[in-house]
Formats: sequence, structure tokens, C-alpha cells
Amino acid sequence: MAGKKVVALGLVAVIAVVAGVWKGVEWWQVGRFIEETDNAYVQSDSVTLRAEISARITAIPVEDNQRVAAGEVLVQLDDSDAGNQLAQAQAERQVAEAGLVQAQRQRDRQQAAIAEAQAQVEAAEAQVVQAQRHVERSQSLESRQYASQQQRQDDEAELRVATSTLAARRASLLSAQRQLDVADADIESAKANIEAAQAAEAVAQHHLTQTRIVASRAGVVGAITAEVGDLAQPSLTLMHLVPVEAAYVIANYKETQTERMRIGQPVSLHVDAYPDLELEGVVDSIAPATGAQFSLLPQDNATGNFNKIVQRVPVKIRLTGPDEALGLMRAGLSVIPEVDTHNLDGDALAVRPEATATGVDNDS
Repeated sequence: MAGKKVVALGLVAVIAVVAGVWKGVEWWQVGRFIEETDNAYVQSDSVTLRAEISARITAIPVEDNQRVAAGEVLVQLDDSDAGNQLAQAQAERQVAEAGLVQAQRQRDRQQAAIAEAQAQVEAAEAQVVQAQRHVERSQSLESRQYASQQQRQDDEAELRVATSTLAARRASLLSAQRQLDVADADIESAKANIEAAQAAEAVAQHHLTQTRIVASRAGVVGAITAEVGDLAQPSLTLMHLVPVEAAYVIANYKETQTERMRIGQPVSLHVDAYPDLELEGVVDSIAPATGAQFSLLPQDNATGNFNKIVQRVPVKIRLTGPDEALGLMRAGLSVIPEVDTHNLDGDALAVRPEATATGVDNDS
């Protein structure tokens, strides 16, 4: 019996040593590169829904915690005032367009008046030439006593009349030409009125579309504070829209844990609410400062007694799967992420190199 016990104890010892060695090898190869924290929570960039115009709420076709699709109507406002403003703006635009047509026709009439005045000037010039010839003939005949002095005086009077008429016709032509400039200015003014009317119509059309508050993206609505009959105003929050599938995790790691963290490193996540569920993710970015620096009152250790406290650095983790589990995430859930820091190929600063999420091109 004693021999059997010794063999059994020896076997147990060998198994324990092998298990310890195996665990040690696993820790050396994998475990020492895993950074874990329980200071992590699910977050989501919720959309706060407010009205852009002041109007009475006529319908709220959704309920709390209801899933909605992008473009689905969430709140319907009374559109009677907005519709009347649009009709008025459309009428004003039509009046402005009619004013442009009238100004263009007035310009055409003024051009015709200029042509008429030009013809009258040419006729008056011909009359002056003819009157001058009559005067010259009368003077010649009078000098040879073939015509009377009275005839010469009459011809000279007709020349003065023709000259005055020519001056008047030229003045009329100049006035008509200047009126053409006025007509051109009226056309430009009419065009400006049309542009102003079109802008007012666009604003009225926009206000009309804002009477239907729709979901900007798919998600779940919550915290509905509005009721049918309430007066919606831009300063009042009506509800929140949470894009559940776009949830992510903010893990507050100790500063001593972030040395080897890189963008793109794989992350395994365990959610307290779903103990049998394991999520996958990747390191999206690391905050440029510790959480204390972003607080309302950052700590200042320059005065008084100093106690060193390990700081926390927020790390954003993007969830990648499984797809069927992403819809289960809710903002505020506690998560335990495990970042595999074995691969050091990423950016040592661990910040997003470009703002691809917002479509901003840093090269421009």
C-alpha cells in the first residue's frame, strides 16, 4: 500500500509539474502579452433628436426601446404654417419672375425707342441740310435781285427751326440711351429679386421637410419625452436614437499597460450581462491624454502633499463580431477586454492616422 501511495503521489507531482510547465510556457508565449481590465464599458454615439422649427406635435409613431430603420418617421409636426410659408414663397418667386419678364420687355421697348429717336435725328439732320441749301440759294438770288429779302429771311428762319429740331432730337436720343441703362439695372434688380425669392422658397421647403423628424440611421429609440400636442422647440430634446450596431467599448487601462498597445491588435471581450458570450474586436485608437486630463477639473499635483496614483488611459475598441451578437450591446454595459499585444507592427502612438470616419481628407 505504501508503495502505491508513493507512486500515486509521484504521478500527481509529475502531472502538477507538467501542468505548471505548460502553464508557464503558455504564459510566456501568450499570457504575458494579454492586457486585461475590468474598467471598460460599452458606449454608443447616440443621436439627440430635436426639432429645427417650433410647431405642435401631431403624431409620434414610435415607442420607447423600439427598433427603427433609417428614414423612418419618428415625430410628425403640424405642417400647416410651414405649408403656408412655402406657398407664399412660391408666389413671391412667381412675382419676381414676372418682374424680370416685364423688365426685359421694357428694355426691348426702350431699344425700339432708341431706334426711333435715331431715325428722328437722321431726319432732322436732313432737314438742316435742306434748310442750309435754301438759305444759300436765297442769298444768291437776292444778290442778283432775283429774290426778295423776305424770302431770304424766311429761309434763314427755317434753318434755325431745323437746327433747333435737330438739337431736340439728339437730346431725345441721349435720354433714350440713358433709359436703356436704367432698363438694364431693372433687369439685374429683377434677377436679384428672383434669387432672393428662390432662397426664401428653399428655406420654406426645408422648414416643411423638418415637420417630419426621421431617423438619420438605424437604431433603437429611447428616452422619449415628447407627447402629442406638445409644442416642439429647437431647445427641447424629444428623444434619443441609439445606433446599437455601432456600439464600441471604451476601456480605461492603466498607463503601465499601454506600452505595447497598437492599432489593429485583436481584442477578446467578455460582457458581464452575457457570461457565455465572447465578443471579438480590435484596438481602434488610444486617447491622446489620460482620463484625468479630460475631466472638468484636471488634477494639479504642483501644490500640497503628493501621492502618486496610476493614471488611466482610455482605449477605444471597435467591435467586429460575431455579427449576431452586436445587436445585443447596450450603452453602459460592463465589459472585460483582453488585448493581445504580441504583434507590434502598428503605430506606436496608437492614434488614428486619418479621420476616415467623418470623410475628412487630411491631405487637402
